[in-house]
Amino acid sequence: MLQGLVSGLAAGGTYAALGLLLTAMYRLTATVNLAVAATGMAGVYVMAALAETGLPYGMAAVAGVAAGALTSAGCGAVMVRWFAGSGAQLRTAVSIAQLIGIIALAYILFGDTPRVLQNPAGAPVATLAGVVITWGTPALISLAVLIGGGTHLLLVRTSLGLRLRAMAERPVTTELLGIGTRVPAVALWGAAGALAALVLLLVAPVRSSDILSLSMLIVPACAAALAGGLTRLPGALLGGLALGLLEGLLAGSAAVREYRDAVPFAAILLLLLWSRRGEVWDAAR
Repeated sequence: MLQGLVSGLAAGGTYAALGLLLTAMYRLTATVNLAVAATGMAGVYVMAALAETGLPYGMAAVAGVAAGALTSAGCGAVMVRWFAGSGAQLRTAVSIAQLIGIIALAYILFGDTPRVLQNPAGAPVATLAGVVITWGTPALISLAVLIGGGTHLLLVRTSLGLRLRAMAERPVTTELLGIGTRVPAVALWGAAGALAALVLLLVAPVRSSDILSLSMLIVPACAAALAGGLTRLPGALLGGLALGLLEGLLAGSAAVREYRDAVPFAAILLLLLWSRRGEVWDAAR
């Protein structure tokens, strides 16, 4: 059991980091950016393509992070230009279309062959319960904490965070007051893409590195974000870590190992049911 929990730390850090990006984007742009993992996948595949040409890994990784940022900034420009005043449901539907479009374009550009990726954080750092912990695990958890802490500071300590929240909640009023937020909003989308690419560069070498698998990391990320109600950063952090630990625990049992991929879907369903419990109970009464 302890071995399973330890082995799930890396996955938990991944889910927490992506879940925090979803929460941050929702708080600052009122959009559930379901394409955030796909933009990170784009960065990973650009890095892999450049590394295959002989470019040093460091330079290829920087280019990959930049590609993730540009891909996400492009999605943000579309959202800010044409859907800033739309409801959250429409913006979410647009992000689904962007997710599908990025996956389709990636298959056209890179094919459907998974990449063998260099693992820059693959060196062992410790051994716990017989499980070797590599540098990737503390790096992912630390990155998740930094994303959460940075988002909190942006929200409560900066005027930029206040302007972005104003645009997210009252876009028309913000524009009438002459508060320019389009450029910062696109930059925020770009930053989210860069961070997603960095997260996936750390986790892709130790997971299935095909286009669809990396893009579908958005599912456990959604479960983590829903654990915080899409608004509470500590809830997203703890939810992502708990989900990774649960998957690691189930992986140690031969009886339920094949069902562990369904855990994020079950978590999303339970969290949605729990969030609607008040209305259901009121209707029952």
